[in-house]
Amino acid sequence: MSFLYLSANAYALDLPQVNLSETLQEQKQGNEFLQIIWNTDAVVADVETQVYLKALGRELSTYSKDPGKHVDFFMLNDSSINAFAGPYGYIGVHTGMLLSSESEAELAGVLSHELAHITQNHLSRFSEKTDKQTYIMVAGMLAAALVDNSNASQAIAASTVAGTAQQNINFTREHEWEADRIGTNMLSKSGFDPSGMAHFFEKLQDDVNAQEFLRSHPLSINRISDAMQRSSRLTGDYREDSFEYQSIKAKLYYHLHKRIKLEKDQELTLYMQAYDAFEEQKYTLAKSYITQLLTLNQSVPSYILAGRIYSKLGQLEAAQQHFLPVLHNEAGVYYAAKAYMDNHQTQQGVLLLRRYLKQNSGTYLSHKLLSSLYVDVGRLDRAHIQNAKALAAQGKLEQAIDRYERAKTTTRSQDLFDIINVEIERLEKRIDLYKELP
Repeated sequence: MSFLYLSANAYALDLPQVNLSETLQEQKQGNEFLQIIWNTDAVVADVETQVYLKALGRELSTYSKDPGKHVDFFMLNDSSINAFAGPYGYIGVHTGMLLSSESEAELAGVLSHELAHITQNHLSRFSEKTDKQTYIMVAGMLAAALVDNSNASQAIAASTVAGTAQQNINFTREHEWEADRIGTNMLSKSGFDPSGMAHFFEKLQDDVNAQEFLRSHPLSINRISDAMQRSSRLTGDYREDSFEYQSIKAKLYYHLHKRIKLEKDQELTLYMQAYDAFEEQKYTLAKSYITQLLTLNQSVPSYILAGRIYSKLGQLEAAQQHFLPVLHNEAGVYYAAKAYMDNHQTQQGVLLLRRYLKQNSGTYLSHKLLSSLYVDVGRLDRAHIQNAKALAAQGKLEQAIDRYERAKTTTRSQDLFDIINVEIERLEKRIDLYKELP
């Protein structure tokens, strides 16, 4: 659901020159949109899934028309086949979208399409043509789609969408064609099969679970044919599905259906047998499967699952040996730190995760884990700081300031007190700037 109602037959036109700089207004709109995403409680709370989607999306963005533009990605727990692009580059993908994809190229095709909407400023250009407040409509539609109460959903949708979409359909169709072309080129440059996008759109036409996506991404025979022809002109040796993609998709299926899906691939079968045993707390059985898997597959998911299994067996040294090859990956660091905490060596976990987050922009989940680690070692001031960072990552700036204030009341370090004040001033300045905007 890119919320842009985009499509049509303007494919012969040259791409327009657009202003790709990000304004303070866009940042404000993005911050409001970010809060709505998190307030739906639909963001998938699995660090491996989050890290994978963000890494794939950001890799694709490096091949976009504006690789420096702000983008971020979220997996949302919803069975419908949908995806959306919102203000300030926030892109969401429903779990139903990932599960319905038959290859990583298809998933990458959807992400590339949404990225093209972002880099071509389709949302802001749509807003300029309408009422300057399209991001409110976007946010309302997201909330309506994800909120549990159906009556509330209808009220939100009615109040935000009425009278805005149909009168602008001719404008937005052009954007869908732009996104198709730019997204296909993005796929090709990144090494994915560029036909992934076209194949995915083609099979959606008769899928009842894709109706929301098709309403916001209207498809036509001409548009699909054009995408197929464009991708057929691009040739090369394309990437195979990564084990990250395969394992995340398999785990989503497992949690949805409460059983393992029969897989043709031996390595994926062993992974899911180990994962199922792990979830059932049969750790010795899980160890036997993961041992077999590691003789065939030395991927990030395999090492992470091995480390988690050995941690549950109380074999911390063996667990950390398995985490060692994946400490470049946030999910690997996350579970290595958690293994230290679970095995009563929390200070080691603090040092590991803190070092990673000093050098990298972490997810909400990593900041929450580091907060828990600090609580475990009695550092409540730093626990509040990490909670503040987690809230800021959700766009909840005023709540983040409250957490920083609580940190100030508990710290005995003047240096930390001064650092907290700087963070509070920075957030307050952002809030004041946002309030000055219309």
